Amino acid sequence: MDAHAENRRIFVIDDNLSIHEDFRRILQAHTEEANLEQARAALFGQPPARALERFELDCADQGQVAVALVESARHEGRPYAVAFVDMRMPTGWDGLQTIERLWLVDPDIQTVICTAYTDYPWEEIVHRLGNDDRLLILQKPFSSVEVLQLATSLTKKWNLAQQAKVRLEAAEAASLAKSQFLANMSHEIRTPMNGILGMNELLLQTPLNDKQRRFAETVQRSGMALLGIINDILDFSKIEAGKLAIESIRFDLRQVVKDSMTLFSHQVASKGVELTCILPDSLSACYEGDPVRVQQILVNYLGNALKFTECGEIVLCVTVVEEFGGYATLGLEVKDTGIGMEPAAQDRLFKAFMQADGSVTRRYGGTGLGLAIVKQLAELMGGTVGVESTLGQGSNFWCTIRLKTCVGGTTE
Repeated sequence: MDAHAENRRIFVIDDNLSIHEDFRRILQAHTEEANLEQARAALFGQPPARALERFELDCADQGQVAVALVESARHEGRPYAVAFVDMRMPTGWDGLQTIERLWLVDPDIQTVICTAYTDYPWEEIVHRLGNDDRLLILQKPFSSVEVLQLATSLTKKWNLAQQAKVRLEAAEAASLAKSQFLANMSHEIRTPMNGILGMNELLLQTPLNDKQRRFAETVQRSGMALLGIINDILDFSKIEAGKLAIESIRFDLRQVVKDSMTLFSHQVASKGVELTCILPDSLSACYEGDPVRVQQILVNYLGNALKFTECGEIVLCVTVVEEFGGYATLGLEVKDTGIGMEPAAQDRLFKAFMQADGSVTRRYGGTGLGLAIVKQLAELMGGTVGVESTLGQGSNFWCTIRLKTCVGGTTE
């Protein structure tokens, strides 16, 4: 079926062949009949009794035959938009059995139950089929106006739903292409940036006057800041494109924590903020997982806390939540005495490109990707994330991760 064509295909499933003829008279009026009905409506103010637009109609007298035809039509790219299904068909499946199987072969088809009896109470229909927006009930004997209204509205609904699905698929494809492009650009972007920073480090090791050294140090700081932004964007794009893999190697978590804190020693000293760490005695010396990504979580949390804390302290806490079956669930928490935030702002924090509010970006900078990356990394390691915060009193950012434990020099 042409993606731009309107689907007006309708299927009638009823063991009474005269019902098939009723639907044909109502939904497949010839042009002359349609003109006559329009004239009658204009003269007498009566609603037209037949379709003013022609529907494409097929019929079957049993559910088994209908399901096969619906499945075939879908495979051929000519699906039906609406099925009118009789409830009582004594020699085969009843209406509910037919609809259950119709939805298995074509999940998009709109369905109308036609019945003169209360064979099933509504509660049982809902229990069998669900309270589904693809399902309506038409009581027999029905009028031509009722059939026309249902056929018209449900085919329009089907077409609008398909248009929305096509737009969504196109948007998702474009987003995936963008993410894959950025993920593939990782080497091309990082390599020249690392070259610039490497040569600038060599320059700083040469004899320079005070003015030249200030300039070179400014280049180094700006380059490192830019590299951090580039890394955030590329890491997030890799995650979106499904190209970020979690490694599984043996490592010392205590050393990873120590290294993460060392990265901020100069900044902590210059701000006069106290940075401390609490590690439990039960924390093992050896785990198996991805130390680079664990450190990335810690660095993001610590950097975020330091950015928003002007005085007081920042505390990094590691806890052993659970150990079972050769795996440990660990809790990583970073508590600060910074600016904090209101509850409404907390819901947005772990979403990509979002910060507490626009003024935060203007005052403190950043891409708004750090916490979104933490969330994705924690989930890739079998954990979750969260935050508790009070405006003006600080914040507590936490996450859990699941690592394999090591025993006797080997992994379990």
